[in-house]
Amino acid sequence: MADNEALTPRVFIIRHGETEWAKHGRQTGKTDIPLTPFGLKQVQTTASLLVGLGKLLDPTKLAHIFVSPRKRALQTLEGLGLGEKGVQVTTTEDMAEWDYGDYEGMLVMEIRKRRRESGLDKEGRVWNVWRDGCEGGE
Repeated sequence: MADNEALTPRVFIIRHGETEWAKHGRQTGKTDIPLTPFGLKQVQTTASLLVGLGKLLDPTKLAHIFVSPRKRALQTLEGLGLGEKGVQVTTTEDMAEWDYGDYEGMLVMEIRKRRRESGLDKEGRVWNVWRDGCEGGE
């Protein structure tokens, strides 16, 4: 590793493993849902490949971890084993997922139907969370 590479700051964003809602396509933001057994296995597999001395996520080279207070995020951190390695961890709502507001727990097709019926998508275009946001949310 080049000397300047050791000083290059990096940011890693890690998504949690599978939850029941994610498995079935339900919009999940503020609802505190744990990982499924398969989600826990996903995290363990990721940890075995990416976490450890000399690996991409080398605990000796991590300065700080910021994590959402949701069970699924905390289970993911625990499963990766990074919180136990002496790395500073801050649990903060600032890392929480998108606020789906009134669409929390709904399927995309349910959201699109609701928006059509309420006249929100008059132009004939279908709802897109990034373009149209969420009623009562972001």
